[in-house]
Amino acid sequence: MSAPVFAQVKFEKGNASKNYNARIEVERCAENTCDGKLKIELFKKSSHKPFQILNLDQSEFALEEAKLNNAKRRYDYQSIIFFEDYNFDGIEDLSVRDGNNSAYSGPSYQIYLFSPQRGKFVHNSAFTRLAQSEYLGMFEVDKKKRVIRVASKGGCCMHRTEEFRVINNRLVKVFEIYEEVEFNEQKGNRLRIETSRRVRGRWQTRVRYAPVKD
Repeated sequence: MSAPVFAQVKFEKGNASKNYNARIEVERCAENTCDGKLKIELFKKSSHKPFQILNLDQSEFALEEAKLNNAKRRYDYQSIIFFEDYNFDGIEDLSVRDGNNSAYSGPSYQIYLFSPQRGKFVHNSAFTRLAQSEYLGMFEVDKKKRVIRVASKGGCCMHRTEEFRVINNRLVKVFEIYEEVEFNEQKGNRLRIETSRRVRGRWQTRVRYAPVKD
């Protein structure tokens, strides 16, 4: 028997933001997966009329993920929208799930920065790139350090973490740590750790080695 398919399934998001409510409509859901066109209606908490409507031609997510609020769990379910301050201007921005297009078929997002001048969320390509194919799912927002943090990997034995500062809504990479296992039958395996920091506009790099833990 074929799985039941439900057209235009709607989800209400009232706890994802302190300032906004969202109504999300996806084209179809079957069993545990939803996909197709995505419509997001955005409301101010005090209003029943949407002040902005976003439309994506394609999205895909697990039905369980639609029930989550602000959940970022690497290699696990993540929320389909986030309201967070990405450019550290004190105003909530927005990310919207567009499928599973990040590394290793992880969740991917389109990023919108809120423009006070225009009174709405505006798509930003540079921030969106940090939540797509090169990286592992949605990026981290470190409020204390005021940086955006992303992670990537290559198989079991290469991991990279990068940090970006936001200057006039531009992303500037300021830190990177690259770890890779070097295999050597005679001398034994070791972990090469390369740390790079941007100091007064120039990169300073340090390399050290550590034993590989079993």
